[in-house]
Amino acid sequence: MPGVTVDVQQLKRATVFSVLSDEQLGRIVAAATETEHAEGEALTEQGVIGHRFHLILDGNAEVERDGERVADLRRGDFVGELGLLGGGPSTATVRATSRITCITLEREAFWAVLEDEPAIALRILEVVSRRIVQRPDAHMNLG
Repeated sequence: MPGVTVDVQQLKRATVFSVLSDEQLGRIVAAATETEHAEGEALTEQGVIGHRFHLILDGNAEVERDGERVADLRRGDFVGELGLLGGGPSTATVRATSRITCITLEREAFWAVLEDEPAIALRILEVVSRRIVQRPDAHMNLG
């Protein structure tokens, strides 16, 4: 169901989207879908190239790196932002610890938005570049 309803300020918390205007974020949200995930389902798997961004609307998930639990996620948390940009394999496995609802953005839909509005791509490039300069390990996202 494309065009889900979400507070764009929630999406703005994701570093990759933090500099976008509300209108630009609206275009991103319009390309997203609302997804349901059962307890135990993986949103990302360590070592696997990610193609989706997930913003958790309801429920909980855990982050495992090399088989060790390293973080817990809840409403408002997100994973997979660098997967949208082709950032390589996931650095962790993120698994639902309850039934969860997410706003999910597929890479193909994201790239279609960027093709329609290149200014979004330029703003995102600015954020990612700054993040890499400030923190050389910034590519080590949660999933």
